[in-house]
Amino acid sequence: MQALKKPDLIVKENSYCGGCGYGVVQRLVAESLEEMGLAHKAISVVDIACGFWIIDCLDTDSIAGPHGRCAAVATAVKKVRPDSFVFVCAGDGASYSIGLAETMYAAMRDVPITMIIVNNGIFGMTGGQMSPGTTLLGAYTSTTPNGRDRAASGAPVDMLQILSGVDVEFIARGALYSSSAILKTKSYIQKGFKNQVENRGFSAIEILSPCPTNWGVSPIEANEKVKNEMEKTLFPLKVYLDRGETS
Repeated sequence: MQALKKPDLIVKENSYCGGCGYGVVQRLVAESLEEMGLAHKAISVVDIACGFWIIDCLDTDSIAGPHGRCAAVATAVKKVRPDSFVFVCAGDGASYSIGLAETMYAAMRDVPITMIIVNNGIFGMTGGQMSPGTTLLGAYTSTTPNGRDRAASGAPVDMLQILSGVDVEFIARGALYSSSAILKTKSYIQKGFKNQVENRGFSAIEILSPCPTNWGVSPIEANEKVKNEMEKTLFPLKVYLDRGETS
């Protein structure tokens, strides 16, 4: 039996809330970078949100931009340093709400970067407000105390369905609620990393993540909510587009 070892890239304990999925995502990223020999040239791009702490925890070059501008900053870094390995770690609020235009234009340009989008259905760092793109109808948040109402706030969308209509390399969604789901998610991350190494275009991997603190439930209940509500209602786990498999 092989003993599990902390990735050398993780140099500091994280600051995420207990039960948050970001810590698992951070480990999957670190493991993948080390296993694929990319640590020495990796540049992480984050913004001022929960994903920001990856800068403190991972021993890679990093840059932070304004909230929602991750894809634009990553595009600029990749354009001026094309030999670098550039990945984004950002939330659904940053990627699909405030940064919707930046994410879409990076996809339309088919920039060879890898976006890792952590979807917990809210704005996590600033108090659990409704996220226009992902908060489910009827969901209770700090700004929808009576539940999200379609007439007042519109409806959430499956952004991966939209992104897969653009000519990009790879679009997939994973989750973190079980060991098998985590391993599948890791395979998606490594696929996105491999695509960039081979200069094959834009990859986006969305990861459904629990947020016990802002949801006001236990970590176990949060994972059950991801599986029984988020996944079954609007966000299926699957590969939406793999251009390499269809070309």
